[in-house]
Formats: sequence, C-alpha cells, structure tokens
Amino acid sequence: MTRKIYLIRHGETDLNKAKCFYGSLDVSINNTGKRQALSLKEAFLEINPNNIFISGKKRTKETADIVFPKQAKIIEERFAEKGFGEWEGLDANAIEKSYPEEWQKWLDAPFDYTPPEAENFSDFKKRVLTAFQEMIETTTDNVVIISHLGVIRTIVSYVSSIDDFWSINLEQDAWLELEIKTI
Repeated sequence: MTRKIYLIRHGETDLNKAKCFYGSLDVSINNTGKRQALSLKEAFLEINPNNIFISGKKRTKETADIVFPKQAKIIEERFAEKGFGEWEGLDANAIEKSYPEEWQKWLDAPFDYTPPEAENFSDFKKRVLTAFQEMIETTTDNVVIISHLGVIRTIVSYVSSIDDFWSINLEQDAWLELEIKTI
C-alpha cells in the first residue's frame, strides 16, 4: 500500500524574517505567515488527510488552524524544531560577535558541535525519526505534518537517503509530498 505524507513548513514569523535562530522559542506567525497559510489552504482543498500532526509550537498550530480549520490536530512535541540554547533569538552576526569560538566550531562541524545549552544534533535526529516511525506505524492513509525546516530536512533525508542535509530547503509557503510504501 502506498501512502502520502505531506510535509508543510509553518508560516513566516518575525524571527524567520530577521534570520534568527529560534527553534525552541514559541512565537506566532506574522501577517505574511497568515497569507502563506491561506495560500496553502487553497492548495489542500482537495486533500482530506486522516491525521494532521503539529509540533505544538504556536507557529505550527496557527498555520494548521488556517490550512485545516475544521480538522482535529494531533500535537506531537517530538516534531518541534531543534533547540539552539543560548543562541535562541539571535541572528548569525550577533552569535558570531557574542560567541566567536563556538560559532566557528559550529560552522566547521554543525552535526558534531553543540552550541551552549542547545540540543545536540544526534538527539534531535533520533527524537524526530522515532516520532516519524511511530506515526507511520500507528496511522493509516494520508497524513500531514506541519512542522519546522530542521524537522522536514531530517525526515526527507531519512526517507530519500539524501546525504546533504543543507540541500533540502522549503520556504514557508511550500510543502512536500512523500510517498511511503507500507506492508
């Protein structure tokens, strides 16, 4: 049996626009994010997913409520973005100025170096993929996940065996459709 998994990135936030690291911060989508969600709503009029998963962050809930106003949502906290610890709310310039050595270490080895007070990448990846596998095993038919770029990159790289994590990109008003074969 082939199922479809739709990965939707939440609408734009002010911190997105400012190019800040803000994985664990719970912020709302801005007016642009609301317009993006309305555009996604139009794209999904003919798709009636059985399950809609969100990370529980305001930005995913607000996006989901616009795109799928009548459907129930399932909060799956493990689909939350990677936390960046002391770097949360800062852009690259501010991080480089305040944490020059740590910033360089992260640039040199982003999957191996963990910023101060941040979630390490291997724990993040394990968290996301465990939730994804459980979702596949416990749901049927088509599923939507409204989440964050890091989560989407992790799922796509796992499902499609893409090694270059950074090459997977998805704008706020975009979505991906994955076909999953189940037994």
